[in-house]
Amino acid sequence: MKRSVLMFAVASSVALAGAAAQAQSSPANDWSGFYVGLNGGWNWDNTHVRSTTTVNQLTGVNAGAGTVTVPATTFPSRSAQSNDGFMGGGQLGFNAQAGGLLFGVEGDFDGATGRHGQSSYYSLPATGLTTGSTVVVRQEVDPDWVATLRGRVGLALDRTLVYGTGGAAWADLRDRASFTYAPTVTSAVSTANPGVTYGPYSNGGGGGSSVRAGWTAGGGVDFLVAPNLTLGAEYRHTEIGTGNGYIGSNGTNGVSERGRSTFHDDAVLGRVNIKFSEFSHMF
Repeated sequence: MKRSVLMFAVASSVALAGAAAQAQSSPANDWSGFYVGLNGGWNWDNTHVRSTTTVNQLTGVNAGAGTVTVPATTFPSRSAQSNDGFMGGGQLGFNAQAGGLLFGVEGDFDGATGRHGQSSYYSLPATGLTTGSTVVVRQEVDPDWVATLRGRVGLALDRTLVYGTGGAAWADLRDRASFTYAPTVTSAVSTANPGVTYGPYSNGGGGGSSVRAGWTAGGGVDFLVAPNLTLGAEYRHTEIGTGNGYIGSNGTNGVSERGRSTFHDDAVLGRVNIKFSEFSHMF
């Protein structure tokens, strides 16, 4: 639904711009040329993870009549993590204007703040050594930066530019996870092994950083406040494609996870740009 709304907004911007071109609008101000600027604002992101979690359960322990072997167990798991924080960086672009119709291309690079995480709890059934077990999976995602390369189509109304934008996006995502496995042993195990404590067993799991690609779309408005100075605001929705990863331990009493994650981000940014056409008339 969100993607459909965004693409409709972009298509509407193109239609409006085309109508303006057919009317041969001739605004007094020219938006053509290169520009460079800074941006800053707020972003809201969420990460969805679908995983297969494997637990190497307590095994090889004497339960009174000899050691009992318990196989590893695997089950599906998932999480949805969301966060918001500051986003800021810079952009560089070029516009070409014909009447009221504007075409452009822009690239930007923005750092993002905020780390989000979620702890999920799973119960395992009894085995020959336990009456049940609890597994805790703690997942964290730390977006480092987001970059885009986009086309722009807009309607120039003298000192105001309304535009739609869309293109490719990249993000550096840092994934981390930690696991805890807590078995509750049977009375037979406690009797056969007096004074021995079994768990909880924890492992850091580890993590990694990867740059992944996706798409972005949105729109905005710019105002020409001086011949070569613009102020504006922009909204963008970004979706980064599926990433695959393996985190955890396959050792004794270890927990591991093999998952697929997707990253979505919505950002509202204020912008300031300097145009390089007719630079001598900046103020």
